[in-house]
Amino acid sequence: MSLLIPRRRILQFLSIAGFSTTLYSIGVKGNEVLSTMDPTKDNQDNYSFIVGGTKESRLGKLATNLAEIYKQNIQNSSLLLHFTTGFDSVTASNLFDTRLTQDGGLALITSGSAIIAALSADSRVHFDYQRWIPVFCTLTPIIVIARQPFHNSIPDLLKNRSMKVGVSTLIGKELPTLLGTELLQIRTKPVIGITTFKTGIEALRNRTIDLLQIDSPEGLAELPKLLKDEFHVFFSFSNDNSVYNPVFSMLYTQLPHYRMSNTLFEIWQTLALAARMNFAFVLPMLTPSALVTKWRLNTEKLATVPNFNIIMQENNMSFQNNINSIKIFSQLTPSITATLALRRWLSLKIPQWEN
Repeated sequence: MSLLIPRRRILQFLSIAGFSTTLYSIGVKGNEVLSTMDPTKDNQDNYSFIVGGTKESRLGKLATNLAEIYKQNIQNSSLLLHFTTGFDSVTASNLFDTRLTQDGGLALITSGSAIIAALSADSRVHFDYQRWIPVFCTLTPIIVIARQPFHNSIPDLLKNRSMKVGVSTLIGKELPTLLGTELLQIRTKPVIGITTFKTGIEALRNRTIDLLQIDSPEGLAELPKLLKDEFHVFFSFSNDNSVYNPVFSMLYTQLPHYRMSNTLFEIWQTLALAARMNFAFVLPMLTPSALVTKWRLNTEKLATVPNFNIIMQENNMSFQNNINSIKIFSQLTPSITATLALRRWLSLKIPQWEN
């Protein structure tokens, strides 16, 4: 029996590994000139980053700092930043896929929110993140807090009622909190419009919401104080920091209805990882391997720059080098069954939430 491997899967494997294929023809507008770069030279001055946010956004500020550090410490070249609209990097990711070149001069700075939108079949998505070549990314802790811990909440607070979850949108970065709460067999009721930590805490204090996902630097900085006051950790996304227990995966596996083969639990793990990835630096699939290696070697040097490490600490981010980034992006490609399970679940839940 012959084994047929889809062409897309072959290209996806080559993309993640940093290999390239030959680009035989590129459509060029009459007033547009495609630049070419020699991968052996360092005196290039036409690097360009598409940034998944405005200049004032958190991602925009991080990109600005990165460009300055890169220019001063790694390579004396100008890095042009093209900021975009939106808050979840979808616009930038769409633009990036329409401007794919193989000269290594174009890169994308995005966040995992764009990947969550793609997995959720957001109608705005016109890109394929599985074709991107990761250079490096960062991960941040995510803690979900409530007025009572999970076990105390079940008998006296959550019986016969839904739990109100603060979200930016129905398929935003808080989607793993919605899905995770449902996997704990607790009905959810999303409260849309919680876009900042300040508005989230106000809504939690006045009981507009019951659950709040914390992932911002200011929220994580305030977390110890909040825990001393009246709030509790409902669950956290990862066991990287064992201080914030319970970890969702451990909590879920202890429940009677836990099933190892649950496809929704599989996709939850993918969504949770995407939500934690708040900064990603990627290249187009057709970038030559020599240029991919050059970018990766240069960004590895960032870990030795004091200012870069200060920025990482201030934003509660952990730097993931190119090897870890390749592994992370491979984990962000779930099985088709899990992806379809998520979309079926959303098709059932969204009408209920909207009504």
